[in-house]
Order: sequence, then C-alpha cells, then structure tokens
Amino acid sequence: RQFEAAFRVIQSGEWGQYDGFYLMEGDSVPVKNYWLDVILGEINEYRPFAVLGAQYDGDKWDAFYEQIPISLLHHTNGNGIYNTSHPLLERLVGQLEVEAPCPYNSIPYDYRMSQMWVEGTLGIVPKLAPKIMLNEEGQNITLSDNTAMFAKWAKRWQDEEPYRFTKAIHNYAATNLIPRHLGPEYVIHGAKLYSPWDPSRTEITLVISEWFFDRSLNLIRSLDSKDHPFSKV
Repeated sequence: RQFEAAFRVIQSGEWGQYDGFYLMEGDSVPVKNYWLDVILGEINEYRPFAVLGAQYDGDKWDAFYEQIPISLLHHTNGNGIYNTSHPLLERLVGQLEVEAPCPYNSIPYDYRMSQMWVEGTLGIVPKLAPKIMLNEEGQNITLSDNTAMFAKWAKRWQDEEPYRFTKAIHNYAATNLIPRHLGPEYVIHGAKLYSPWDPSRTEITLVISEWFFDRSLNLIRSLDSKDHPFSKV
C-alpha cells in the first residue's frame, strides 16, 4: 500500500539520507506562521520515538464514543512524523506488508498499527466485520494468531513510550471550527475552518418567514437584549 511504499522509499535513501518523514495529507492545513519550525522543535524535544502525532480531538464521535474500540480512540492519526530508524516501527510496517493479502489490509495503516500495539499491550484482538472475513468463494478466512508476537514487541518498547503526542498537530477530522476554537496547534487535520461573520463588511438581515405567536415574540425580545450579527430583523 501507499504508506508502506513511501516508508521503504525514505528508508532506502533514494531521496537522500533521512531518519524519518512528516506525512502531511492534503486536508492538513497550517494555521500559524513558522509551523514547520515548531514541528521540527517538537521532533527534537520528543525523540527518540517511533511515531509522533496526534489523537482525535474533534466532536463527531461524541454521540457514540462509548462504542468505539480502544485502538481507534487512542490511535495516532496518520498525519504525523515517522521515525524510519526505529525498530518497533520497522516491525509494524513489516507486519502491514505481511498482511497485505489478508482482510487486515482493509483497515487504514494508522489504525491497524494501533490495533497491533493495543493487542500487544492489552491483549485485545480486533474484531473484523463478518463480510470482510469471507474469501471469493464465500468461505470464512482464518487469520493467524499474532498476539504473542505483538506482546513481545510491547514488552520490549512499551516503557520507552514509542508513540508520542505533539500539541503542534491536531486531528479534527469532520469537525467545524472557527478561529476562537483553536489553541496551541499549528497544523489542523480534517477540520472545516470558518471565519466569523464580520458585520462591518457585510450586513445580514434576519427574516422570520412564519409567525408562531409566543415563540416568535420571545425570539424578537431575546434579540433586542442580546448581541447578534443581524443589522435588521
């Protein structure tokens, strides 16, 4: 897949001698000046690590939060810094390559690596959708048991905190934001960032198309005593 191929190209030295790379998807947007300098500073502060990134910080999961698997809740989003010289990441990427022909290939690489780490640290084996577990003849596919191998990796690297998190990158996938919602982040991923309405540039008229007696009167009284962007009601 694309991530594994990019990882191997960087690792090979074909484009120069680098120990890592920042995977920045097209829907990642810098929102402050000097964002790359800040990320480079974060790399120096948190090294050594296998992956440096961010977990989900939006609000689209709120309605079903308790139903989400731990490996998804705590996974590091794909937009992050990957240390191609770290032995744990080498093993995780190698496992992605091994799993390419099997149903695990249907899971995004960042989430799948989180599943491996959670299986190794907590012993939780991911559950796949029944349809994914069928081959072309409609027969069930038996997956190999890798829990012991993942646990061995966890035992070796868990104390070193190979997954680390930076406040410079925030993952807001599918979340609507305005500038006042932003905090320390320099790059936001997946968010729709809107500018607040500026009444000095454009006037807005609120039209109440249907009148519902007490409710409409209450709305008008409330507007009279509240700060709102409408020039006319």
